[in-house]
Amino acid sequence: VEMHQPSGIGCLLLIIVPVVLLISAYFAWWELRFSVQGRTANAAVDGVQNVLMSRHRWMGGSYKEIHYTFVDEPTGKERAEYDELPLSWPSPVGTVAIDYVSGVPGASRVHGHRHLVFPIFFLVSLCAAVACIIFLVREARRAVREEEAFEAKRRSNLRNERWHG
Repeated sequence: VEMHQPSGIGCLLLIIVPVVLLISAYFAWWELRFSVQGRTANAAVDGVQNVLMSRHRWMGGSYKEIHYTFVDEPTGKERAEYDELPLSWPSPVGTVAIDYVSGVPGASRVHGHRHLVFPIFFLVSLCAAVACIIFLVREARRAVREEEAFEAKRRSNLRNERWHG
């Protein structure tokens, strides 16, 4: 019985998949918060600006920045925030409907500006994590079976040597 050499891909997956899963879970959590805790309000538009170069260098591209002010109803505090939208979105004038999470500064966005890619990516990452766990368990079981077969053959050979020797 020949033993297979351990594969480095399992160790690499053991590091990469949980990190990707954690990052995607964080962003999916925010989408869930907007769905569960989100409130809708009308906000006063303070300014609209087309930004030709994103400050996020790794994302690149252009976007529309909408600055607005609204009252966080449960706290009674006025919040001045903004959202970055694709240039294709219409520019609001006067007021704009927004969604926000009460008491969390920076947690607001123009109504309808959902990020569904995050929950989808999380689900794909979760499926990949489950697949990796299944793969690793299968590999571990295979290794145990190979070790058991190797040891059984070694013991059998030792017995035969003692018997015939």
